[in-house]
Amino acid sequence: MASLKAWNQEFDPQLRPYKKSDKRGATAKVTTSVIRQVVDKAREWMAEGKRLRLSRFTRSLHEELGLDLGRKTVQEILIANDLWRPQTRQRRPRFYQGLCQRIPNGLLSLDGSEISLILGDQILKYNVELGVDAGSFCHTGFEVSSSETSEAVISVLEQHRKNWGVPLGVVFDHGSANLSEEVTAYLQGHDIEIVPAGPGNPKGNGPDEGAFSQLKRIIGPIRLDTSSLQALGKSILEKILSIYVAMRNQMALRKPRKNPLEQMQDPAGEQEQKQERERLQEHKASKNADNENRDKIDRLHWIMDYHSLSPERAALQRAEYCIQHHDLEAITKSEEAFLKAIHRDRNRCSLAYFFGILKKIQQELDDRRYRDYCREKYNYELRIQNKRHREETEAQEASLEGVVQMISIAMGLTNETLKQSALRRCRERIQELLGSRSYVGPLWNQFLEAVGARTDLDMNQKEQASQLIGELINETAAA
Repeated sequence: MASLKAWNQEFDPQLRPYKKSDKRGATAKVTTSVIRQVVDKAREWMAEGKRLRLSRFTRSLHEELGLDLGRKTVQEILIANDLWRPQTRQRRPRFYQGLCQRIPNGLLSLDGSEISLILGDQILKYNVELGVDAGSFCHTGFEVSSSETSEAVISVLEQHRKNWGVPLGVVFDHGSANLSEEVTAYLQGHDIEIVPAGPGNPKGNGPDEGAFSQLKRIIGPIRLDTSSLQALGKSILEKILSIYVAMRNQMALRKPRKNPLEQMQDPAGEQEQKQERERLQEHKASKNADNENRDKIDRLHWIMDYHSLSPERAALQRAEYCIQHHDLEAITKSEEAFLKAIHRDRNRCSLAYFFGILKKIQQELDDRRYRDYCREKYNYELRIQNKRHREETEAQEASLEGVVQMISIAMGLTNETLKQSALRRCRERIQELLGSRSYVGPLWNQFLEAVGARTDLDMNQKEQASQLIGELINETAAA
């Protein structure tokens, strides 16, 4: 039922659903007294030092107070009265940066992953360090060790160098083994650029991540029903890896491209290598839509031009896609926060840092809007104010109907004294009504509608009553 109710919602001009108060709380079972009971009970729990847990608290309301409310309704009542912190979860695309595949033997993707081997009832775990060429997806070397070490990283680099030559750059994460003194010295000695993938960004090292995904899917679980030593397990795993690498290098990543081995045997020229090295250094240093999305994309390009940001084409396309799913208000606030952050530290000037700020500010806006929605629907004080406003409006309407009723009675009186007394009371009521109005015209129109709705008066009597009310209004307004 909750899913079916979620479909019945309103949409903005871009067909995106948004929350809007449906006034079900005022017309259904969630009355002002029910809200007051829930709020008092919650404050009582907090005064006793109890922690509010929605499921338990909802069950307590049903058992102790007889309130049959849903968990979501109770949560919105608590949020509306500042007793629960709103937490919204809006799924928005995540911005990430990745290195595009270009020339063979230009960029080496290096990463490690844990693979388990089951021997009887014993589980042996190994770390597999794998090197994959980002341009051709050729698997150029691997090393099996008990843990991730700098020796394993250097071994994979040395295998690649012996078989295919020195790469222009290597991309890996910020692991201690990858950034050790031994690995750094090896890379500097062979003039290999270090291109970090960045924390929490697996797609920045996509070739190696994809290689491990395919490897584990093809090999599957490895089980041997015999007792063995660590060296036996290592030799078996090395054989399996050798078979996989040999098979994988015979398969083209995309058709009609050559397979990885053929691409590696056809190296790039000096000019292409020079352009690739410049592109790696630049990376290291750093659609058609509707009017609203066009404004957002234009704002993104203004930010890049103002701060001299020059992302790659893939990163720019991803940024243009992600920026469309955020609000202009969040983008504006993110620009201000981004500018302050850059003044403190110039190294933060990047698109990734800007989108990190934007994600946090957008979450705060979503939480604030949800809180406002709950307050509009279930806030106790707002309910009391609305109730008083309705009562005042009803009293004014009743007073207006009373003036028309008294006018109709005064027109039928023959005693002049009683007639003047009734008209004086009508003048006093009209003066009270004028005191709460800024203009006379709307009040005069309401009187005409009230007189026209009378069924006990004929046409002549209605004209006489309207004329008499008009004279009283003019006298009161002039006074």
